[in-house]
Amino acid sequence: MSDENSDNSRGLVKFNAWWLAAAILVLAVVAALVLVLVFGERNAPEDGNSPSSAPSAPSSQPTGDESQPPSDGATCDLSTGSGIPTEGPDAEWVNRGFLLVPESSTFGPVKSEETLWGCFAHSPTGALFGAANFMGGLQGSTDAASFEAFVEASAVDNEGRANFIEEQVESFGVPKEPGRTGQISGFRFESVEPDEVVIRIGLTQSAGADDVTAFVSFAMVWDSSTSTWLVDVERVPFSPSVGDLVGFTAWNAA
Repeated sequence: MSDENSDNSRGLVKFNAWWLAAAILVLAVVAALVLVLVFGERNAPEDGNSPSSAPSAPSSQPTGDESQPPSDGATCDLSTGSGIPTEGPDAEWVNRGFLLVPESSTFGPVKSEETLWGCFAHSPTGALFGAANFMGGLQGSTDAASFEAFVEASAVDNEGRANFIEEQVESFGVPKEPGRTGQISGFRFESVEPDEVVIRIGLTQSAGADDVTAFVSFAMVWDSSTSTWLVDVERVPFSPSVGDLVGFTAWNAA
């Protein structure tokens, strides 16, 4: 665990969760410089391969979603399944602090009065919706207190979560702007197990005639006590990497 954290943080400018993929200037001539300042100095390798610390890809080819009706008494009454989506799942895209986030009556989130974090289907697609909505929850938090409450509800309770809250609360307050927030544009599954899924979500920002792209990796862990996916920011630190989206499945609000 310590080696992975070390690899991910080496040479990085501390990531500010409030910007996600924001503050990328539209002028292509300065886009590279701004990306270094915003995302940190962790560019993708020239050959386009994943960083050495990245999780391995799924051993089987995507088979499409195979969601089945929930068993009697299932929390949130959402489908379960093991299929990996081969195209962007249908969703309603909702504005969360200028970031458009997918929601679905099939995959989640199902809102609850008991928690700030909704329920998501026990399937790879449900994990995908959970990862996207984690970004939306961070971007939509209005102050440090709401940010802390959201992360406590949506992330695995471990030292990584505590450190993440402490670091990001310190840097809370960076303004968000609608035209300078990167938008979700695709996904790629890195590993899939019944109760742990590692996903990369691609982000795209227009920069003049070109697009600037990056991705954020998520480890999603199934929590049987609440019957939903939680984000493990200790397993895979939440920080963006600048790079192309080769091998990603297109998925956006367009």
